[in-house]
Amino acid sequence: MRVLDEPKKTQTRLELALEYITGEIARGNLKAGDKLPNEKELAEQLGISRTPIREAMKTLSVAGLIDIRHGHGSYVREGPGLPSTPLTLFQLYLQDSTPEMLMELRDIFDRNCTEIAAQRRTESDLAKMRECIDRLKALTQQPGASLDDMLKADLDFHRAVYEASGNILIVTIAEFVLNMVAPWVKKSLDVSGRVRAVELHEQMYGSIRDRTVGQKNRVSVEANMQHFKQSLDTATSKAG
Repeated sequence: MRVLDEPKKTQTRLELALEYITGEIARGNLKAGDKLPNEKELAEQLGISRTPIREAMKTLSVAGLIDIRHGHGSYVREGPGLPSTPLTLFQLYLQDSTPEMLMELRDIFDRNCTEIAAQRRTESDLAKMRECIDRLKALTQQPGASLDDMLKADLDFHRAVYEASGNILIVTIAEFVLNMVAPWVKKSLDVSGRVRAVELHEQMYGSIRDRTVGQKNRVSVEANMQHFKQSLDTATSKAG
């Protein structure tokens, strides 16, 4: 089964509360300085208990989106230091994401970015990718090599792919995603074998080098995502 073919996961009550409140802010229904409905009102409106509402409020307060004024209620933050709402929401959702959600996001990014990179890459881009793979390969052959160094080589390869797209928006957003998924990539390298990681990166590199597009290009990305998923499943089962 492909990563994106898996059934949609049930939304938690905390996710429901966060989605509703941040959605109201993003749509402009709640503006800077506006008072939010109280916990009881939100709980009744969403059909959930007060506990996830309270947790959502704390999360949004830490993220800098709302101010909790004890005895007075919660307000959408205003004044100097107000974070950029869309970017803050994106960071908030990333921080609250499960490994599976991050994997799906990476899958979408890598499928499209690898194809764009194949069309736009330069010899300099290829050289950067080649260096990352060679560095990762050399580390896998060193007994006791640092897992952190391997992780850096792995992520640097993907950064080089994103940079080859020539789109600064892709590079910027992808950096957020890479930072959040890094711990799970590290688990993947530790659990499922470093040699396999090198092979998968070689496949992606080959597609970009040969300017392969369409389904043939996406085969290498799909193999990479399946390996990542299997690694997560293995790590989870061992932890259990």
